[in-house]
Amino acid sequence: MHLKKLELKNYRNYKHIKLDFENRAVLLAGNNGNGKTNLLESIYYLSSGKSHRTNLEDELINWDADFCLLRAVIGSPGGDNDDFLLEIEMRRQNRAKIRVNKVYVQKKTDFIYILPSVIFSPDDLRIIKSSPSQRRDFLDSILEKIEKGYSRLRLQYNKVLLQRNGLIKSISGRITASHMSTLEVWNENLIKYGSEIIERRLALAGRLKGIFGSHIEDFFNGTSADMKYIFSWDRQENNGFNSESGNTVIVKPAHMDGDGQLYGGIRKIFESRLAGNQERDLSYRTTTTGPHRDDLAIFFDGKDVRSFGSQGQQRIAAVSLKLCELQILKEDLGKNPILLLDDVLSELDIERRKKLIHIINDCYQTFVTATNVSYLDNLDVDFNRKYLIRNNAVTQLDY
Repeated sequence: MHLKKLELKNYRNYKHIKLDFENRAVLLAGNNGNGKTNLLESIYYLSSGKSHRTNLEDELINWDADFCLLRAVIGSPGGDNDDFLLEIEMRRQNRAKIRVNKVYVQKKTDFIYILPSVIFSPDDLRIIKSSPSQRRDFLDSILEKIEKGYSRLRLQYNKVLLQRNGLIKSISGRITASHMSTLEVWNENLIKYGSEIIERRLALAGRLKGIFGSHIEDFFNGTSADMKYIFSWDRQENNGFNSESGNTVIVKPAHMDGDGQLYGGIRKIFESRLAGNQERDLSYRTTTTGPHRDDLAIFFDGKDVRSFGSQGQQRIAAVSLKLCELQILKEDLGKNPILLLDDVLSELDIERRKKLIHIINDCYQTFVTATNVSYLDNLDVDFNRKYLIRNNAVTQLDY
């Protein structure tokens, strides 16, 4: 699948634009602040049903308008008769209306598998450098794209977590039989949904590990990479609480046997730890055990990249994670995702740019933004389309 046509009305800084593409690399050039990232964001929204920059859909609508429209023709290998017409209309303070081939769909999960995409921007360095929530979100975003029921599973877990935390906050003084009865109900559901989330994340992390190691070896010859899923019950902070403050995580020995399997299974350990941490939960007035406090640790030559990696190593680690996502989407969805690179090449040295370009020229429709295109001259990028973005307009370049 690939993006053949894109039309935007009142989207961000664009009043009305229409663009045509082929299934090859596309260059979007222009100075900062002219809307290159907005254009990539619109493509990602058509792919995923959400922005990678904001959770507020009203921010996507042009300041002078009360609605915006995104329209795309998505091509398939079968030819024009198999193309999809995807339309998304957003109005202020209203839910987005989505149509596929002029038929309304109720849920975003009904269309996000049509045009899978992977977006990478300099801000994605947060996956490596920032708090555990960024790495959990990375895993969850992939699972939502490849498993139709995963988004609902996360929603169910978060609802139960909210209810449990609300109960804990309401308890002052001695815990009563009524409190315990309600707490047991929330515990049972927290364990049920939480164990499923952990199991799926673990399986995904296992797949990512091998692909990630191959990319790191390619970018840094002789460097060995490792990846470990860190359970909430194996995390510890200096204050004894696995906070989300972004402090360095100290990992205790995990409950693994010689074959790397969890003793007793995830559900049993989760149940035991949740019960064992009840007093601590009451003291901190929040739930301290569960997948909402898990982490993903990444190592180069045995050292945690987050704490001991150089800026260059951290950047390549983030790029490699996105390349892992690209491959997994391709394998699981049976189609080539679109690759969206927002001013990424300028952040890499010449050798790493060349390696990334090799992937771009391989088989993916790729959109690349750049402020200064001179560094692309010696990279042998086969751009089929080149556009200049200036003054809220997009113009095709002939050179």
